[in-house]
Amino acid sequence: MSAFARALLVGLVALSASGCVDPKKDPLPIEGSTYRISRKSTPVTNEQSQVEIKILTSRDECAQQLGLMGQDLEDCIPRVDRATGETTLSFTLKDSTLGTPVLLPLHQEQVLISHMDRKMQSAGEYELIPRDPLQTGQLFILLIDGSGSMYENDGERAKKVYQALLNKQVVERFFAKSDTARNGVVLLRFSNEVQGLDGGPAQVLTKPAQYKQMVQGHLMQRSGGYTHLYSAVEYAVTDLLGEPAIREWLQVNMAEPTVVLITDGFNNETAQDVCADNVPRLEHTLDVLRQARGAAGQSRPTLFTVGLGKAIRSRYTYEKNRKLNGRELCGPHGDRRINNDLENYGIDNVSLTWLAEEGGGSSFVKSRPKGLAEVFQAAAAERYRWYTARYRLDGFYHRQSYFVRISLLAYAVASSTVDIHPSGWLDAPSGEVAADQWTRPGSMGRALAFLMPLLGGLLLLSYLGPAVFNARRAIFRRARKR
Repeated sequence: MSAFARALLVGLVALSASGCVDPKKDPLPIEGSTYRISRKSTPVTNEQSQVEIKILTSRDECAQQLGLMGQDLEDCIPRVDRATGETTLSFTLKDSTLGTPVLLPLHQEQVLISHMDRKMQSAGEYELIPRDPLQTGQLFILLIDGSGSMYENDGERAKKVYQALLNKQVVERFFAKSDTARNGVVLLRFSNEVQGLDGGPAQVLTKPAQYKQMVQGHLMQRSGGYTHLYSAVEYAVTDLLGEPAIREWLQVNMAEPTVVLITDGFNNETAQDVCADNVPRLEHTLDVLRQARGAAGQSRPTLFTVGLGKAIRSRYTYEKNRKLNGRELCGPHGDRRINNDLENYGIDNVSLTWLAEEGGGSSFVKSRPKGLAEVFQAAAAERYRWYTARYRLDGFYHRQSYFVRISLLAYAVASSTVDIHPSGWLDAPSGEVAADQWTRPGSMGRALAFLMPLLGGLLLLSYLGPAVFNARRAIFRRARKR
């Protein structure tokens, strides 16, 4: 091979490997492609965020952090296909303080994928695949509002809770059968104080028959009093979890506590309370909730909130960094009395939203038993160790380096980004479209196929020079005799 051809070959190989990559980022090659990916994902820093998204960028990370092998390992590693414009990434969730895994029942609508600033949302261009479901035990702590308004109109709202709790699918979800995990339910009623649904101390119900008997026998018994909603939440995530019987049950069954708060109004502690009075009370409850969820060596509670009725501020949007004050909590209703005034117009959905966001769960406003049953099922949904997100975009957007951002839209405020760099000189080989219309990587031989025309051309050049030289000597009869 001539010196020129060798130099050209070395240059092309170097350029194909580097493309437009910034060498300071030290990227890794994406298997089966000419793309490269940054070694580590970059989480978006947020002092109040308790969850961090870890995007897995290499085979080693998938194997070491998750212990994956075989097909699971192949499904975990990053994939890119320029011909179809597809990018596939896997990720896990962990506690940003303790570094321990965080298990959540994420669904596609709860995760946002962005290619640069372009959001992937429609079902045809984006898919979330939950991986490795874990049968962990759960203790469902149901905090049911027992104030007088729940039993007005012949107990209309209490009846909705009654019907939802006895829904067949809800019961099956609460007491899901598993060889490795055990679930339990604690039924509590709160008004001026918190007590068991039957008026006694909290007890863990581990059998569907016990649970049904408790609901049927006691839920519709008329209660009364004011709505000490915040105090009930504080008790459920602190003192209750510290009671010997509850603590022992959680430890023996390696279970996680999931609190579901159900109310039809506002936190209302006296007849003179106005909405703005709840600002310092809610701030205190949020602090208690954060401490309970951040304490090392203790069960980490997750809080879901449910409002029965109509949201008093239906257009309210929660933002993590906003300061809680009278305007934020109450809007124009700060000076209005709660008792027999605001509570007649709707539910304090703002408080419920803040509590759920800080509690790692979700907030719902429901008015029908069916919708309420769906909330209970969501709270009891299966958890997963890791997830795969894949999206499809026109291949034109793969012609330059780009970043992918994965963000949570529920449970916590968290996002993470990773940089991907296509080769500036060579296209990646296209894979094979499977039955589900997503691309699967081809064989290694196919991955290297794009080099064959290039190597053929270089081989031709290596022979072309001597051939032309010899041809000229022959034509002009200048060859020497031996």
